[in-house]
Parts: sequence; structure tokens; C-alpha cells
Amino acid sequence: MIAKGTTHNNGVKLANYMTTGKEGERAELWELRGFEATNIKDAFRDVQIMADGTRCQQPFFHVQVRNREGEVLTRPQWEMAANRIERMLGLAGQPRAIAFHTDEKSGHEHMHIAWSRIDQDALKAIELPFFKDRLKKISRELELHFGLEPVTSAREGPIKYAPTRAQEEQARRLGVDIHETRDAIRAAWDRSDSGRSFEVALADQGLRLAQGERRDFIVIDRAGGMHALGKRILGVSAAEIRERMSDLDRNHLPSVQQARDSIHDVTQARRREPKAPTWDRDRDDRLWQDAVAKAAIEKEKTERQFVEPKRAREKGAGRREKVSPFMPPQAKPFRSVLGLSPTPPGKTTPRHLFEATAREATRPDPTPVMPENLKGISAHIWRAYNQSKDHRAFAAALDEHGIALAAVTKEEADRSHKVSSFAKEIGNFAPRYREGEIVAVTERGKVYQLTRRTTGDERADIERFLKPLDRKSLQGIEATKETLKARTEHRDIEVQAFRDLLRDTKNAERLRKAQTPGRQGRSRSGKRGNALDVVANAPIRAGGAALGTVAKVVEGIFSLLSPQLTPEQVRDGENAKAKREAEAELSTDFAKYTSGLAQERQAREQEREAERRLQRERERGGRER
Repeated sequence: MIAKGTTHNNGVKLANYMTTGKEGERAELWELRGFEATNIKDAFRDVQIMADGTRCQQPFFHVQVRNREGEVLTRPQWEMAANRIERMLGLAGQPRAIAFHTDEKSGHEHMHIAWSRIDQDALKAIELPFFKDRLKKISRELELHFGLEPVTSAREGPIKYAPTRAQEEQARRLGVDIHETRDAIRAAWDRSDSGRSFEVALADQGLRLAQGERRDFIVIDRAGGMHALGKRILGVSAAEIRERMSDLDRNHLPSVQQARDSIHDVTQARRREPKAPTWDRDRDDRLWQDAVAKAAIEKEKTERQFVEPKRAREKGAGRREKVSPFMPPQAKPFRSVLGLSPTPPGKTTPRHLFEATAREATRPDPTPVMPENLKGISAHIWRAYNQSKDHRAFAAALDEHGIALAAVTKEEADRSHKVSSFAKEIGNFAPRYREGEIVAVTERGKVYQLTRRTTGDERADIERFLKPLDRKSLQGIEATKETLKARTEHRDIEVQAFRDLLRDTKNAERLRKAQTPGRQGRSRSGKRGNALDVVANAPIRAGGAALGTVAKVVEGIFSLLSPQLTPEQVRDGENAKAKREAEAELSTDFAKYTSGLAQERQAREQEREAERRLQRERERGGRER
């Protein structure tokens, strides 16, 4: 008998699982005891509401009990097992629900039990110390009581401890096999006798030894995951590990980030190296035999051509096509053999032939086409992702549109799960984020997930593209929103200050011109102008001769149709014209001003990147020495 238990924080999800089961299973709710509600979902929802008053985050305890294939228990025996487990864990009298899941193909049945941990009288959550050891103990007792075949509690293989939940989640997120990595670390430890040999054995498996912050030694796998050297993997104490690793200076080992960067550089270098062709002796032998046979056939055909015309003449005339004995058979064009398009006329030299072949062989892959339904911010994210060569270019392209990358924190992920579950119950939709997930945040506070819709790639490809990104340097969603909001306010203050400065400058210049005699209210010809004169002279001053001619024609036509403007109307027109010119100059000057600021920020970022690269090279040189 095997009994596994775990705590739960989502009652609705647990109720759905108990009443539906997995694919290929038939579920039956057998008992619902101690709840006021008669429906399991309503009962579990009441427990969650009660848990909010006790601040208990995981108010449910779920146990799954199953036997070996072929071992069958009656319902009273199952109920007896549930009661024994309940007393052993200290949950006697607590509300519980029991469900049975039956495999549709084999008919094998197992039991699921869910208890409420909330004590209704004291309004406190019941503690469950050492529940895993207690479940193992009660399983062995129930096997003896029911006459079942005992199940060993020890794990097979040299590693006696299972990976933790955090290690399993890390392996799932990075896409690596946690058991294969742990076995490789244990095998390297078993065949080494010192720290140096252990480090070399890890390097043979593509692993890297590093110094940890809370642990003495950390192993970094190929995907950048961390594995602490301890009893869970090596089966020895920390003192024994330090004794064997005494020949290594821990301060000379790389840090976790340095080890990850080293593994990433090695991986990228291996990807750029061309793969050596695999030699297949049988395939090469078949190709050689086919080539010899083909050459013999071509030789026979060529020799027969000197005989066929004579035989044709002996048989008599009437043959329409004759083969010349002086012209050998024409070989098939080289481009046709390769499956390429025919050589264009005039391009029959070997130089043109090989140039065209090289162009067709090295033609780049077509750029992916953005879906037509993408608009606005989603379209900006799609273009930035597909047109960027690495994660740095992607972040810079997003920053140009006022978009920043953020890493979802644990609190934000938990809150999104709760909000999404509540929205799903009332028929709405709310996004659900994963801890550590990288999202895009706009200046208006909207959050966009990097999915297939916004990037065109699957989740694994997106995570592989963003893996070199330093997630520690990223802020959470709420912190990123505050940063963008502060940056927007700072930019608005700069724009307003720049406008005030230009307005003061323009006012001073306009006052100086007004005080200069002989310029107020006069046109180029020395006569007082009108609004049409302003319209005609504007394109001439801008350098457009054609537009100036058209404006003069328009002025001549309208001068015949429109009356003479008053001095007040002329003055208003000149003021409006000066205002438009000032706004145009303001937009041009501010564009230059912002572009200068952007260039300064880019230069500072390049200097910091060069300093970081130089620091990494110095550290790498120190380790090599």
C-alpha cells in the first residue's frame, strides 16, 4: 500500500479533481462528512472562506492511497484505512471527503481523501508534523492487517532521497531531466577521490562546479539550473564533502552567474561549430558501385554510337534522326543535376555558374510574416522579437516604444492565480502568470505576456531566447509600473521645461524685433501686407519655388475677389503665423534634444557593457592562472 499526502490551497480545483479524475478514470464521490453544504465545491469554498480568518494559506490536506495491481479491498476496508490515517495524523473529527477513482481499462481502484485543517472551535489550522513518515508507518501497518504484499520505502539506486519540489519545478521550467542530472553528479562523486578529480568528472558531463551563497559548493547543469551538494544527492554529510574537497580553494571557484555565463558561451560556440559529417561505409560503398556501373553504361552507349549509323544504313533509308559519329552524347547540364533552375542565356561560363549556385545555396531564410490581426503594442512586441538578434536588442527595441521587461514575483503569481480562478467562476477571464515569467509592461500599466500570439514562437523557444537575460536585474510587475510612471512624469517635466525655455527665448526675440524701427507691419516690397501675402511668402522662404509660384497665382486670383483686409486682421494673421512657426521649431528642437539624450544613454550603456566584459575576461584569466 502506498499513501502520499500534500497540502492544498485551492478548494475548487481539488474538488474538481476528486469528482472528475484523470483522463481514462471514472470518479465516484463516496462520502462527504462534517460539512454544512451538500455539494463538495460549496463545502470546500466554505472552508476557504473560513481559512481567510485564520490566515492559513493551505487549509486542505489531500491523501491518495493505492495498492499494487491485482490487490483489491472492500469499501469497509477502505473506510477503515481512512480512519486509521485520520487518527495517525491528528485529524480525527475534522470534515472530510472521500472519492474513489477507477481505471476504465484495468478496473484498478484507489482512494482519495481530503480533510479540512481548520479547527472550527479554535479557528486555527491543525499542524501536520512529519506527515510523510507517519503515512509510511501506517501503510506498513495496514499491509500487515489486510495481508497485502509489503512495499519497500527505500528508493532504488545509489540516491536514496527524492528531489525537492523546488528542484522539480526548476527542472520542468528549464526543460531538463532532474533524475539524469542527479545521477550524473552522483556518478562523478563515486568515481572521484578529490576535489580536482570531481571537478573534471563533472566537466566531462557538461556540468560546472561553483561556489554557493548558502552552500559551500553548487553544481550548475547545462541549462543553468543549480544543484546543491549535500546528503540528498551524495549521501554523505557536509563535513565529509568539505574533507574531500579540501584540495580546492573555494574562493577561486566561479560564482553561480559566472558559471552560467561560461556554460552559455561554450554552448553557443558548439552551436556555431560545423558538425562533422558522419561516415557511413555501406552508403559510400553503394554510391561507388553505382558510379562504376553508371560509367560503364555511359561508355557502352558512347561506343555504340560509332556503330549505330552503319547498321541504320544497312537496314535502309527512312530514318528521320541520325546520330553523328563525330558528336559524343551531350551530358546533362550541371544545374539540372543539382535540381537548380537553368542557366540564363549569356551566363554559361564556370564563373557565372558557380556564383549563381552559391547565391541560391546561401539565400537567407524568409522573414516571418506578422499576423494581420496584431495591432498596437502587440505588433510592436512581435516586430521587436522577430527583428532582434539577441535578448539585449529585444529589450532595447521595446524600450524605444516605452515598453519594459519585468519578471513576475511569487506574490504576483499567487495573486494572479486567485484572481484568474475567481474570474473563471463568474464567467470572465483574467491572465495567470508563472513565478519568474518575463512579461512586457507599457507606460500605461498594461501587461502583455510573451506567447505564441505576440512573438510567433512556442514557450520553449521564447524561454531559450530570453535565458541569457539576468532575471535578478528585472523588477516585478508593480515595481516596473512605478518605474515607468516615474520616467513618464520626469519626461513630461523635461518637455514642459524645454517649452518654457523656448517660449521665453521667442518672446525676447519678438520683443527685440518689435523695437527695431521700420519692420513692423511691412512686407518685402515695403508695403503693408495682408493675409494672402503671408500665405504666398511662406513657401518661398521654405525654399519651394514651385509652391511659391502657385501661391502667387492664388494671391492674384483672390485679390480680385476678396476685399482689402484691415490692419487688425493683418496683425492677427502675422501673430498666428509666428505661433505656427514657433511650434514647428519647438517640435524640431525637442526631437533633437531627445535624440541627444538617447545617444548619451546608449553611450553610457556601451561603456558599462565594455567594463563588464573586461571584468569577466580578468576573472577568467585569473582562474586560468
